[in-house]
Amino acid sequence: MGFATPASAVAIAGCANTDISPNALACQGFYAGNLLSNNPSDIAAQTTHLAALGFAWDGNWNNVEKISGLSGSHSVDFATMLHGISYVAFHFGNGVGGPGNATAFYKLDAGTATDVIALNYNASSNAVLYSTGTVPEPASWALMIAGFGIVGMGLRRRRSYVTA
Repeated sequence: MGFATPASAVAIAGCANTDISPNALACQGFYAGNLLSNNPSDIAAQTTHLAALGFAWDGNWNNVEKISGLSGSHSVDFATMLHGISYVAFHFGNGVGGPGNATAFYKLDAGTATDVIALNYNASSNAVLYSTGTVPEPASWALMIAGFGIVGMGLRRRRSYVTA
């Protein structure tokens, strides 16, 4: 008696780091079907594929940014500004020029700030932003610089001169 293979385990093709721009550092996919939902089996698949990219996602679907209805767009404009290492996923439907009904997961370095990711395939339907790096607030930078100044002044005052 055979068992059905879960959709998350069926890779219908291999993704590439150049599928998106900025280019990904690593990718997982293309996995059959749309895995970008809060269905328990989809959450398990997302958690597994993100872990393979080095990201431990807690499975909380309420803490991700979801975009639906991309209608084959070649770019995804997230409301959240991406900084540094970020984790995203895209589902591509059966449109022309895409990998077929498949989902791929990507780890990318978004640099200092970007909110738009270009897709090299038609047929995009959904996108999810799981995590992005953080940038310190201006007040944090000011506090850090002031701290360096205080430490520097303290070191300067502590200098003692030895005379022979």
